[in-house]
Amino acid sequence: MAKDPSKTEKATPHRRQKAREEGQVAKSADIPISASLIVTFLALIPYIPYAFERLRALFIYFLSDPLHSIPEESRGALFPFLISNLALLLLPLFLIFLIVGIASNIAQFGFLFTLKSLTPKLDKINPIAGLQRIFSLKTLFELFKNLLKLGVALAVSYGLITYLLDDVFRFASTSIYDDAYYLVRYTLIMILGFALLSIPVSAVDLFFKRYEFEESIKMSKEEIKEEQKLFEGNPQIKGAIRKKMREMSMLRMMAEVAQADVVITNPEHYAVALKYDRKGGMEAPTVVAKGVDHLALRIREKALEHGVPIEENPPLARALYRSCEVGETIPYDLYEAIAKIFAKIYRKRGEKL
Repeated sequence: MAKDPSKTEKATPHRRQKAREEGQVAKSADIPISASLIVTFLALIPYIPYAFERLRALFIYFLSDPLHSIPEESRGALFPFLISNLALLLLPLFLIFLIVGIASNIAQFGFLFTLKSLTPKLDKINPIAGLQRIFSLKTLFELFKNLLKLGVALAVSYGLITYLLDDVFRFASTSIYDDAYYLVRYTLIMILGFALLSIPVSAVDLFFKRYEFEESIKMSKEEIKEEQKLFEGNPQIKGAIRKKMREMSMLRMMAEVAQADVVITNPEHYAVALKYDRKGGMEAPTVVAKGVDHLALRIREKALEHGVPIEENPPLARALYRSCEVGETIPYDLYEAIAKIFAKIYRKRGEKL
């Protein structure tokens, strides 16, 4: 299908996860084939002597005295017995192929089990979409890859047959054991040749499949914005929520100013409200509100409204504003300066410090 020109952005993690759940992954079918050929070659080297001895014993058993030593009532089970022995002989190879096939796929895209990729899709039976797929880059690449594989197979076969042709003519004058040895040797050489030449083909195929996958899951800028709205919220709504939270925080802070013991000002640019509850177990005065410029003016107005003392001390106001956040106690190095202010306030109230 033709690529949408608006899809220019890399897929988001959510888009990748959704594609994975639908069975869309970067997968090369040539990787399992290449891995199977390599593992088959490695497995056959120790397995062939074992299989040869089993087959030799089996043929000796059947061909030495095939009928006379076997009771007539058991002769009907000879064929199932032979098939079961051959099946057990081939079972390890089939298990190896199965394990290698599963492992090579997991190595490409991890463990994944989904049935969504098997769900019928209407675009698969759309004739226009089918024609677009026929003349797509993917189809051309698959054609080139298959022609390359065919050419490699023919070249390897021709080279090996030419190299081994002289030995083939010796079969007429050698024993059956020598014939079996040469046959196994030629088979292993051909498997190794195909395995080694399949590696670059598989690597190129995997690179193309990953490129094709990345292109297929690309998103447009509009899709990314919609996804951000879905998972992170509409920016306008988020802005309104933040504004509402700031307003609520401001109201709480202004309510705390009414309960403060003193407001220290710049006097115009900074204002910091402090509260010290000796009976409540406070270790040191705590900042309950602070602000600059317009907010500082509102804090002073609130303090005047509720009769909270206001002390003008520009250096101390700036130091408190910069070193403390709302809800924090004052730093140790400001204890002495704050203690003098609280002592002054307590004297006016007629209280002892």
